[in-house]
Amino acid sequence: MGILDLFRRKKDDEDLELSGFADNEDDIEESNDEKPSKSQGRERHHVGDWEKVVYSREGVNIDDAASRRGYVQSCLTQMEEGTRQIEALQYEYRTVTGYLHDMELINELPKEERAIINDYAKKIYDNEEQRQKYLKRQGKMTDKEYEHVEKLQGQEDEIIKKMKESEDYHRKIRKDLIRLDNERQAYDLRKIEADKALNTNRNLSIFTVVALLVILIVLVSLQTVMRLDVTLAYMLVILVAALSIVGLYMRHGSCMQERKAVRAAKARLIQLQNTVKVRYVNNLNLLDYMYLKYGVESSSQLQSMIERYHEERAQRIQFEEAEKELADDQRELLRALRNSQIRTPEIWLHQPEALINHNEEVEVRHNLIVQRQSLRKRMDYNREMVIGGARKEIEDLARTYPRYASEILDQVARFQGVEL
Repeated sequence: MGILDLFRRKKDDEDLELSGFADNEDDIEESNDEKPSKSQGRERHHVGDWEKVVYSREGVNIDDAASRRGYVQSCLTQMEEGTRQIEALQYEYRTVTGYLHDMELINELPKEERAIINDYAKKIYDNEEQRQKYLKRQGKMTDKEYEHVEKLQGQEDEIIKKMKESEDYHRKIRKDLIRLDNERQAYDLRKIEADKALNTNRNLSIFTVVALLVILIVLVSLQTVMRLDVTLAYMLVILVAALSIVGLYMRHGSCMQERKAVRAAKARLIQLQNTVKVRYVNNLNLLDYMYLKYGVESSSQLQSMIERYHEERAQRIQFEEAEKELADDQRELLRALRNSQIRTPEIWLHQPEALINHNEEVEVRHNLIVQRQSLRKRMDYNREMVIGGARKEIEDLARTYPRYASEILDQVARFQGVEL
């Protein structure tokens, strides 16, 4: 057997396998009105001649054994790479084709079987819709908030009551502190007024003494110089002086008593204020601790969180039940599809709408057909351009140099990467 016959036999076997594989699937594409692919209408990135595999013997000395073997080896390596690509693509091609076959089988099922499948698909689709709404709903609690409230373990009313009492007490103490501070300021004003009165009394005393001295000097002068009888005047001055001294003394005593009373009252007020401040700080620290512990800023916020928690808990329980129902429906759908001889039932768990919505079914079928066309194009490229080009080059090399044909045949036969 010559090398050309060996290549031809391998090529016929490969073409028979791929063509037979494709013939079975062409029926599906012909039965489905294929829509033109969007990717086909899209302008493709220009790559020039990059897709073309060019074989050139320029610079290769075919008469040299090492150069000749190296050149043949490069062609065989190229065929090996193409073969690996085709094997990988064939697996994906069979998978996509299996999906299309399943769609045809589903459409050909008896009405009773199809109704059962559609019923489970509808339930799965509805559950998925509800699930998405639940996950996207507004105002849902974060897991952190949920855990904070969940830790209360039925003590919500007691904790809220304690927090509200602390907040009320905080407001009362704050009012007391404001009132005590106002009283302290009032005592400060009274002390200032008492100090002003003492200062005024002191000035009046000085003025009275000076005035009496002046009057006495005048009276002495009148008595000495003018020989007047000023006895009555002396008595009158003494009386006025006595009354002034008594009045100033009483005024001074009153001011001193006021100062003393203000100081004593202010001292008691400061002691009371300090006691209230201690209570205020302790209560404030208690509030800060409770706010930090429960992750809130007020009792009203905690109350709101608890109300939201009960709603959230009910929704989460409902969601968990829906998840269980979804799992049950998915198992039943898988069982129904397997009973109907569907080879890949798992994919329908992720696209149940295609089972109940004709437009969605058409879209899914179209996408699968486009995928298969792309896979076939890639397989054709590797089969025709890569493997076929390398095969033709080796055939032409053996034909052009018949004296080396036997050696080339031996090298091809020994090559482990490509089955020839």
